Amino acid sequence: MSTPKPNFIVDSMLGNLAKKLRVLGYDSKYFSSIEDDKLILIAKNEKRMIITKDEQLTRKAEKQEIGFVLIRGSDEVEQIMQINAKINLGTFVIDTNNSRCILCNGNLQPVEKYRIIGKIPEGILEREKKFWMCDSCKKIYWEGTHFEKLQEFVAKLNDRRN
Repeated sequence: MSTPKPNFIVDSMLGNLAKKLRVLGYDSKYFSSIEDDKLILIAKNEKRMIITKDEQLTRKAEKQEIGFVLIRGSDEVEQIMQINAKINLGTFVIDTNNSRCILCNGNLQPVEKYRIIGKIPEGILEREKKFWMCDSCKKIYWEGTHFEKLQEFVAKLNDRRN
């Protein structure tokens, strides 16, 4: 039996990292602005690990016995490796069936083409075969050119692990 994936709450200064964690399939709550005490409360109530650059926040988390990773630097590959050093995240993959919405952290569900006609550009509808929709905010996703960049990012992560 595999261990369940950790859930995170990502501090407001690490929005891009929250998006990358969501793409990798990690439930990662993120608020562009949140008070430390509220963040601590959510982490404690929802058993989430705090990801932050704020040392003061890590001291508060430690007192409350909440797991955290103190992030250093701005390189996203390095930031994820810092999380991986604290809790082994395993092999990194982008699986669109496990990825989460980068906007709201919702779950992505496969959606039939005919259901999204008129909701995305015609060219994309013709060119792409598979689509996913966020079950919360209804954003539509497909494996466009950005997907190749994400695959390269994941390859860098896995190279760093080995």
